[in-house]
Amino acid sequence: MRELQALIERYFPCSFERGGPLLVVLGVLSTLFFVFTQMGFHEEFRDQPEHLMVLTFLISAWSQRHRLKSDLVIRLLILAGVIPWLLFAVNALIDYETAVKYRSANELLNLFLFLPLAWWMGGSAEGARRMLIIAFLGLITAIVFDPDLEASLRRMFAGQRIDFDIQNAQHGAMFFGLVVLYCICALSHRKPTEALLSWRNGAILLAGLAGLAGLAGTQTRAAFIGLFVCGLVALVRKVMTMKRLGTSTFTMIRNIVVLLLVAGVLSWASIEILQKRGTADLTIAELLITGNLEEIPIKGSGIRVHSWVEALKWIAARPITGWGPEARRDVIPMAEHFPDDIRTSFGHLHNGYLSILLGFGAVGFIFIVICSIAVYKRIRLAASPDLYAFAFYGGIFFLVLNLFESFTKYWSGHLALALILAGGYSQYLASKAHRE
Repeated sequence: MRELQALIERYFPCSFERGGPLLVVLGVLSTLFFVFTQMGFHEEFRDQPEHLMVLTFLISAWSQRHRLKSDLVIRLLILAGVIPWLLFAVNALIDYETAVKYRSANELLNLFLFLPLAWWMGGSAEGARRMLIIAFLGLITAIVFDPDLEASLRRMFAGQRIDFDIQNAQHGAMFFGLVVLYCICALSHRKPTEALLSWRNGAILLAGLAGLAGLAGTQTRAAFIGLFVCGLVALVRKVMTMKRLGTSTFTMIRNIVVLLLVAGVLSWASIEILQKRGTADLTIAELLITGNLEEIPIKGSGIRVHSWVEALKWIAARPITGWGPEARRDVIPMAEHFPDDIRTSFGHLHNGYLSILLGFGAVGFIFIVICSIAVYKRIRLAASPDLYAFAFYGGIFFLVLNLFESFTKYWSGHLALALILAGGYSQYLASKAHRE
């Protein structure tokens, strides 16, 4: 067992104490299975790797509680388990049967999966990058094991929408988008002494092109919008940084041109998609601006708009405590103006923020904002440039996607958020151990 631990420590080195050989081996191996199997084998493996990863983390963290008890994020993790029960108690006083019907204890906890993932990554930048490679290989494996892979590829090259059997196209688009983002972050923050045409950069470029091809195949507008927002933020930050450093005008123009070229490649991949699938959305946007909600058709994106309007009515009724996470299942079925087929087939709101407000009210929403600020402050302190950039822009990408899909409630959203945050936070754990 010690030999296996030594092998694991070689590829996922750790500078802080995590326990004995058996615990470390089980923890790291379950984490590797978790990131590799979730996208392609989620149903077959169900939640076993995730549960074992979390269980070993809890055992290991408990043995280090004297060191971790002062960590704000650990305290917030505990609160994430307590808050749903406190809100349930309040709602039970209002209407016990409704509170029981809509309760769920683990919705907030699922957003903290980055903690056990960060713990077992070990704290080194190389270990975090290797874990992201394992996740990428899991995505490739999911594509290869698509039962209709040949048909999917034919449809993709024919310009039709595909999902490679990863939940649906939006979920696959999120993972492909994250691949593109990390590859851009890695190439943008390579070491000054590293040759641009090295084998490592070549592999990163190929992975980025694969992610871009998959993203184009999913034809998911929200993902392209998310990447455009990331590009705009990157451009603004770059200009501000260069101005602060007194960079020459020529260098500023050169760097801006590079960013615009990257944006141009993304635009080229998406322009047909946005044109083909965006016409109806423009009509809906016009009706929204003019306030003619009744004229919005209950189909396509119109279903989302009508479900959001209904959700806002529920939220307004309980703005502080919410109704409980499972209330989202009743928003559309109880709205009589929806057609019967939609009332029976839609069980969520296609908006992560409305889902949080509906389930946990302002209390839960503010709690998540506080958690996000705390985590990102720590990642910024300790993460390597590429992993911090990935956490920053991956977070922006995730925020945009949640405007159009309730990723905060799906396994795919939990996995994506864990991959975005874990690498940087793992380095914070290691730096904290050094300071102590």
